[in-house]
Amino acid sequence: MNTQLNARSSFGAGRAEHAAIISQAPQAWADYATNHEQVFAENGLNKYVLVDKDKNIVARNSQSAELVKNNLYVTNAATLRHEDFMIIQQVITEVRRRKLNGIADLQAAGLSFPADISTQIIGTENISEFTEADQEQNPTGFNGDDLVFGEIYVPNPITHKSFTVPWRQQGFSYKTSLGLSESVRMVAERLEETLFNGNAKIKVNFNGALQSIYGYTTHPYRGTTTISDWNVSTNYDKIVNEVISAVGKMFTEQGGVEMDSVVMYFPKNLKPVMDRDYSSVKGDKTVKQRLMDIPEIKDIKFAEKLADNNVLFVEMLARTVQLGVASDIVSVPHTKTNPMAGQPMTTYAAMVQIIKSDSAGNTGIMHATVA
Repeated sequence: MNTQLNARSSFGAGRAEHAAIISQAPQAWADYATNHEQVFAENGLNKYVLVDKDKNIVARNSQSAELVKNNLYVTNAATLRHEDFMIIQQVITEVRRRKLNGIADLQAAGLSFPADISTQIIGTENISEFTEADQEQNPTGFNGDDLVFGEIYVPNPITHKSFTVPWRQQGFSYKTSLGLSESVRMVAERLEETLFNGNAKIKVNFNGALQSIYGYTTHPYRGTTTISDWNVSTNYDKIVNEVISAVGKMFTEQGGVEMDSVVMYFPKNLKPVMDRDYSSVKGDKTVKQRLMDIPEIKDIKFAEKLADNNVLFVEMLARTVQLGVASDIVSVPHTKTNPMAGQPMTTYAAMVQIIKSDSAGNTGIMHATVA
């Protein structure tokens, strides 16, 4: 009797668990048909599905007697139990999304540092530049320079996304797991957006000045340059020279960059351009491969949050940018006070980038836009 009750009640915990219990309890097979018809009738479900040779459903019913009565029941493989269709329940098509590279690149390069979750604002300092050194046969002047420190502060917000699993659906684990997956992606998307484009809505007053969150494309001290429209075929031959020029400006106007240190980011509309043949000799090199030959270029990557026809060059060194991390992306359940209420879940992170400038207003960032 207990086995029969377990077999019936397991339906609410999910079909997979139900099938497992049936297969592991041979004694339940004696009353298998009766139990199934009763459970399916109580839940308004179809026990049998009739398909044709092309696997199209031509009829469905919950009672075997009614199938026989209406000449719909057949004794071959065309009539199947619901377990045979369970693969349909196990394959979920999630929203197609492109890879996020920006935050991952900072973490992979070791350009992150720990912060406290209670810290509302994160800061860094720069120092003034000394005057030129003297050169004398008989030194007489020893009035040394003194360091002047400058401070840079950035708000440290909480990035979060919440969802709720309804009370009567909390037994279906996929509702929670798929919700977690979706909320994690939303938090990651927001972090990536802030890294590339900042967040002008968040400002914190510190020492009498409003501190904002600047991104790669919004920082006031980023270098800027112009390029042609690379989507136009007549401009294909200009791409390499324009990238060389942009990196050159990082030397002449931004204080220089290290060899093999610059990641070049391009938007989705330039993906076909990066993959096209660089020369008329097919298979020789793509445009991206040719650009990788520039000594300063470390990597070339797609950036989901970069606007069309914008190209970005970022020196991946701690003197240019770091990521303050108070909390990586985590998901937590809320405490429920009402057992019949839905289960709220929140996925959150506390991290923010600090884009650094020296005392002369130079950064390791070059932002190129179409003229």
